[in-house]
Amino acid sequence: MAAIQFVHVGIGLVLALILKQLVAYLRRGSNPLPPGPSGLPLLGNITQVPQHQPWLRYHQWGKEHGPIVYLNLGGQPVIVLNTLETALGLLSRRGAQYSDRARLVVAGEIGTRGLHILLRPYNRDYLLHQRMESPLLNPRAANTYRPLQDLESKQLLFDLLSAFDSNGAKGTDCNHWFERMTASTVYALLYGYRLRTGNERELVHAKYVQIEAIKNIQMGAHLVDLYPVLNYLPSFCAPWKKIGEALWQLERNLHVGNMKQGLANPGWNFTKAMKVSKEAKDMSTEELAFDLGILADAALDTTTMTLGWLIVAWLTEDKAFVLKAWKILDDVVGRDRLPQFEDMPRLTYIQAIVHEAMRWRPVVPGGVPHRYSGSKDDEYLGYRIPAGSLVIANHWGIGRDESVYGPNPDTFIPERWLCSEGDKESKTLNGIKDMYTPGFGFGRRVCTGQHIARNALFIAVARILWAFDVELATTESGEKVAIDPMANTEGFAVRPLPFNAVFRPRGPWVKGIIGGDTHDTDLAKILDQVAMDQSIKK
Repeated sequence: MAAIQFVHVGIGLVLALILKQLVAYLRRGSNPLPPGPSGLPLLGNITQVPQHQPWLRYHQWGKEHGPIVYLNLGGQPVIVLNTLETALGLLSRRGAQYSDRARLVVAGEIGTRGLHILLRPYNRDYLLHQRMESPLLNPRAANTYRPLQDLESKQLLFDLLSAFDSNGAKGTDCNHWFERMTASTVYALLYGYRLRTGNERELVHAKYVQIEAIKNIQMGAHLVDLYPVLNYLPSFCAPWKKIGEALWQLERNLHVGNMKQGLANPGWNFTKAMKVSKEAKDMSTEELAFDLGILADAALDTTTMTLGWLIVAWLTEDKAFVLKAWKILDDVVGRDRLPQFEDMPRLTYIQAIVHEAMRWRPVVPGGVPHRYSGSKDDEYLGYRIPAGSLVIANHWGIGRDESVYGPNPDTFIPERWLCSEGDKESKTLNGIKDMYTPGFGFGRRVCTGQHIARNALFIAVARILWAFDVELATTESGEKVAIDPMANTEGFAVRPLPFNAVFRPRGPWVKGIIGGDTHDTDLAKILDQVAMDQSIKK
């Protein structure tokens, strides 16, 4: 039976390969394809794209072949963009045709029934969900969530201080506490409840589901994603169908369960707001639940991972940026209170640190592939972009575009974001250069929750720097435990491999200012005030 299955799959794969190559040949235009590495007959470059840290290979190919690199993945044309100008040129300026997604049979169709907002095609249904989310995610709405972010960042300081009191030089798993803070903020906003320990069943389950989903979202995870015709094979020849069905059950149970909890909890939250929106009127329970659940997953990744990479920079890079931040915080804030959101205009350097952390180690370093949806080949900078191409904005390479971000791109230098006196470059607020921050995507698929994430990162980074000096953990014998700044988890969104760090208070004033545990705070009261503030701002 196994041999017969193998033969069926093999025949189907060969036919799919030949068909793809034939279609590509018939559609070819007069312009040349972008340069790229040579590949094998039929298979193209499939064997050359590594499963681990593919963005590093993309970046290397960019150095060898130029800012636009062409790959052939078994007949699937792939365009890799390694500079900011090329990413903006195709994905933003031509967003009408470059905002679609790759077809992922397992993760997008079987595993989520087409309900995963990140993987949805760019169509009317996608725009409907964007309209539903917009009133809750726009810059004005994002600022109304600051009281909750203030509360959770205070709890983070208390947790890190408590860990130091308990563990001393052994350190603590800071990424766990970053995740607790972020998840608690997200679950409070979306579902109306906080997380006390970061070990709650709901979060553990969500992380497991997310890991399973990421396994199936990565490009090349399943042959059927490259050759969808294989999905016509019967189930006994298509093991991915069983994997997709199991993923659907996991995702549905998680997201629907959270949505029901959100509707039942006291106080305002995203679930209740979206449930009564006009856009949700004809949505199924699963469709609305998935919208909320994917928002939660995305928000959890961005803030948690960026904070983790910042600590890696703190412990492995030149500490000059920390010393400079301490001086600025002491001058602007002093030592008798915590940094506040109101301090943001005078804490430009803290904002620069956040921008630099996202450039230095983007959360999604290889980007999420777009798809060119035009029916005919496109032309860009004299090159042919085949119809149906997947287009990858390589955030790792883009963040190392020296024409934009300056020299020494592998070094953590927040000053690259600061406008100098008489600088003629365009500026954003508070003297930060108007440069793209890698990590939030491009064009019409840009992350809609970025305003909430930026606020969360600012207040957390400002307060961690104000309160602590971070050191390498030590072993029982007193040896420092080194950290590899390039070691990361697997997946398209990556965090540092687990490590402990010592969060030593900067002085005796810290403990008294941080205060105590915040979990007895009336969350429903905060959330109802958020709803009131949003209605006023409208």
